[in-house]
Amino acid sequence: MTKHPSIEKAEEILPLIRHPALRGLLEYWMSIHPGDRMPGRQDFDPLAVPRALPNMVLTDVEREPFRFRVRLMGTAVVKAMGDDFTGRYLDEVWPDSSDQPLIAHRVEVAGSGLPNYRHGVSPTKFRLDFLPVERIFLPFAADGRQVDMILSMMIYMSRADAPAGGPR
Repeated sequence: MTKHPSIEKAEEILPLIRHPALRGLLEYWMSIHPGDRMPGRQDFDPLAVPRALPNMVLTDVEREPFRFRVRLMGTAVVKAMGDDFTGRYLDEVWPDSSDQPLIAHRVEVAGSGLPNYRHGVSPTKFRLDFLPVERIFLPFAADGRQVDMILSMMIYMSRADAPAGGPR
């Protein structure tokens, strides 16, 4: 059986992750990954990663054009953003969404089916005043092929945790 590129990308990302809860989420996603196609939301049990729940966001993917609707937003993310976006489209939340990396990176994940990882100071304005963020976007595909949801986890860190040289 050939490994799906998304699992290969996850294996590349795993050693880069600093926060244990974020690492735990990626390890869990890898454990439910069928290997030859992407996992679906139906494969994911949120109770298996309780430490991740406050920092998770689940977005539905719409295509042509890409749009992302927030299905679930964890309490730590709501606090950081200063608002709960559940049920809203991200392009409604950020009218300048074409300039937002959080949108562009979701488009990348939805189009490629590959996880996306970043660590560094976020260019997206949020309530915690531009603290460093470590985050991952993980694709879900009900049919195993076309991304229909993206699971995100964001860890908001102290300024002392910012990496030298900017985001990764």
